[in-house]
Amino acid sequence: MSTLETLTITPTAVNDAASHQLEIVKYFFQKDSGSEIIESLNTLIEAYLFTENLSRVTPEMREHIVNQLRVATFIAKLDASTSAVTKHSPPP
Repeated sequence: MSTLETLTITPTAVNDAASHQLEIVKYFFQKDSGSEIIESLNTLIEAYLFTENLSRVTPEMREHIVNQLRVATFIAKLDASTSAVTKHSPPP
């Protein structure tokens, strides 16, 4: 790490970055709830898996399905933690 990077990483900068990240997450869930996003991802996966051409699902496609499920899990955890932080945050 350079001297400049060391000087710019202060507790205030870290707090500002964390606050900014929390605002991004709050904005993300204002458009759609975590459950709505997960339902949409699952609907896409189910539609894909229950097609007549399931035998044509390649290993690469299976990898994408696994990644979609991981995203759904991540969104659920992020939504839950954001809700918990928001409940304990002081009003603006």
